[in-house]
Amino acid sequence: MPSRLVMLVAIVALAVPSLFASGAPLGFTSTLAQDPARAAAERASKKMQAIMTRAAVPAATPVVKTTFTEEELNAYMRVQPDLPTGLTQPTLQFLDDGRVQSRALVNLDIVRLSEKRGWLDPLAYVTGILEVHLIGVFRGANGQGVFTFESARVGGAPVAKAVLQELLAFYTKTPETPKGILLDTPFDLPAGIREVDLRRGMATVIQ
Repeated sequence: MPSRLVMLVAIVALAVPSLFASGAPLGFTSTLAQDPARAAAERASKKMQAIMTRAAVPAATPVVKTTFTEEELNAYMRVQPDLPTGLTQPTLQFLDDGRVQSRALVNLDIVRLSEKRGWLDPLAYVTGILEVHLIGVFRGANGQGVFTFESARVGGAPVAKAVLQELLAFYTKTPETPKGILLDTPFDLPAGIREVDLRRGMATVIQ
């Protein structure tokens, strides 16, 4: 559950919903936490821990809302040790009406070499570490989330939805979800989350 959460935010910075189930404590010392960015990351870590703790409580528990700022989530991802191999420097920005803009550096060689590719496959021709930029709309309601694709760029060049989907699937596969997260397709929110409300600069998780 923790790694799935981090992977999704990192790739929505390619993950919005999976970040909120992460909950892996960062264990900062008091000295490190005095740094503003580290302090923001520690706040996010504690909030995620609280979300995971409440997930074990019966559903009759009163509704609880937990709000994360962009600063907290981006700081958390910068120091998060559990990002998938080949994915670094994820950042995300919450815009209006549920729109999310995210970026991450992705080692495309890892993805390209993960399977045999034909000459018509766009990923057969991309190499090295490039920035992946994704824009879409995330909705979370009734215990399910869906990320609606709008546009994506790899290394500054626009790419088709199918290319982004393969990158997303590669980095979000788990034994429970062998196909990974699918764009434009509802999936169950983790940790007993009922809703995720995105507003400019912040995200509120409702359990």
